[in-house]
Amino acid sequence: METVDLVTAVISGDKDGASAAFNAMIAGKVSDALELKKVELATTLLSPEEAVDEPTESETEVDGTATESDESSAESTETSAE
Repeated sequence: METVDLVTAVISGDKDGASAAFNAMIAGKVSDALELKKVELATTLLSPEEAVDEPTESETEVDGTATESDESSAESTETSAE
């Protein structure tokens, strides 16, 4: 069904016809959107891997103490400030 069918049904007061037209329009749009998403996902899965930066773990310990790299960067910051 088309938009014209929906508008015609609403104007004529046909609630059942308007409901059927609306549901058919939405079902078509959802189906089209799902098909596009499937194609997008398939091309992503089948294309060569791009360089992905994986997140690194934080260098600060859970108890709040600094690790060696944190201490060395703090010392270099102090040296730079002088």
